[in-house]
Amino acid sequence: MFTINHWFHRNPLKSTALVSFDHRTSPSSTDAMQICHQLRQLRFDLLQLLCNPTLETSNIRDIFDQYMSLLTGFVTSPDGSSDDSKLRYTTKFYWSDSLTKTDVITDVQDAQFEICCMTINVAMWYTKHAAYVASKSSMPSDKDALDVHKSLRIAAGMLKHVMDVEVRKLQDVKLPPCSDLNEKVLAAYYYSCLGEFHEVTVARAMNAKQDNALISSISNQISQYFDMGGQQLASLDEKVVGHWRMYFGLKSKFYLAEARAYQALDFLKKNDAPNALKAAEEASKVQQQAASFCEQYSKTKGAGSPQRHPFFLQLDSLIRRVQSTVEFENNIIHHKRAAADLPSLDNNPTHGILPAEEYIPAKLNSLFSPNTYRAFDIGRNVGKPYKEDKRAREIKEAREMPIPQGMPPSESACTIA
Repeated sequence: MFTINHWFHRNPLKSTALVSFDHRTSPSSTDAMQICHQLRQLRFDLLQLLCNPTLETSNIRDIFDQYMSLLTGFVTSPDGSSDDSKLRYTTKFYWSDSLTKTDVITDVQDAQFEICCMTINVAMWYTKHAAYVASKSSMPSDKDALDVHKSLRIAAGMLKHVMDVEVRKLQDVKLPPCSDLNEKVLAAYYYSCLGEFHEVTVARAMNAKQDNALISSISNQISQYFDMGGQQLASLDEKVVGHWRMYFGLKSKFYLAEARAYQALDFLKKNDAPNALKAAEEASKVQQQAASFCEQYSKTKGAGSPQRHPFFLQLDSLIRRVQSTVEFENNIIHHKRAAADLPSLDNNPTHGILPAEEYIPAKLNSLFSPNTYRAFDIGRNVGKPYKEDKRAREIKEAREMPIPQGMPPSESACTIA
């Protein structure tokens, strides 16, 4: 068990309309009808469960894999007769985006679009589950800390898979500028997860009193992850992504300040007072920049005040302690001036940095046999116009369960924009 305070920003889940998988697929056998029924029910159940971040990860992954194992038959031909399933373009899917909520609804008649959107939504659930577990206590059990770390690492892997594999399979799909399938938005989510699961790593390293140079190096890497995430959003509509960009900015500055603070302690241990003084001075300067981002972030309605959360208060305490220690030892022992040039930070931690966990999609469900596949008589609907459900676009936002409040009582350990 170790002390750890986390604060996260979370965007809302994607929302979607109900789907009837037998509308234009014309299942003509019991197994084919069973596939449509199971797809409809599994999808409904999964969407309901995603609103609850307190569930065990196995509950979500099991039902998600079941759904994907059947949906795969709508994308890839189960009998190997062609690359694409004949069912791929039979069903239209309606989805909102996490940044624009239900203000913009995108509809695409392609099961591949559904694979992309649902995988992103499940990845987002993993991040919300991690935020929930992290908010329960400032002294989580080792099991909880591993849960936070693993959930965020899994989410990163799922997002990377969508970005590198699934989105590339979409053809001639018109998406809104700030769509979750926009490669820049996907990359921002990916870098956010990379940074966040390494936050658990560096917190553990600090509590275990690992080498100062290692902690500084890991913190610097985390800072770079958040900086890269923020850069992805630079060219998108500021009114839509501005608040989220502030999160990336303040996290990047937070960990850069932390990296400089531990760098100062490392220099001090090596009796390099000039560089220790310079690094401590820079840590204080960057901390003020982080505080500025916090103030701007908190101006958004309902955002809370991250600078009042223990996550940020502990940085203030760290910087003060480091500055005091460096200045005291210099005044008593070294009698040096701060170095003129800022020392560079280590960009290659010896250990502690991990890649996203590889996401392995579910295999085709055995129910989707070649005979069952042939029992879908889509020829009945060839040439017939798609009859759109007028209510399909009347999508309501997902009713997410609030993530418990962190400390202090009036502030949240997780902000949902």
